[in-house]
Amino acid sequence: MANNWKINNEHADLNRFKAYGKKHPRETEACFTNLAKVFTALNELENLAQIKFGFFRAEGHGIWRIGQTGVPHAAETRLYVYLFFQGETIYPLTIGDKKQQSDDLRRCAEIVKTIKRNLQQ
Repeated sequence: MANNWKINNEHADLNRFKAYGKKHPRETEACFTNLAKVFTALNELENLAQIKFGFFRAEGHGIWRIGQTGVPHAAETRLYVYLFFQGETIYPLTIGDKKQQSDDLRRCAEIVKTIKRNLQQ
């Protein structure tokens, strides 16, 4: 059974993606490459439990972290996304490094609340 996952950038922090991408281009590119791998896996596999990527892990509140891989001497970068299973939608939220992780997760949780409110309307 084929899935029909899509990516919705409506709630993405585009300014943060741009600024972080200028500062850490290799890490940003690696995170988005890994997002593409997750996207493909979600469309090809029957359930989330089958996805076994070391760079992909739950952070709570429906927020998932996608880390960069294959970048020597890299900043420990995380791309945060929200997975809306009923609508098969990935919402990229923000990107950052380990130092700002707690602030990023707080900001992501607020964005997820907004997404959920909008989806209920």
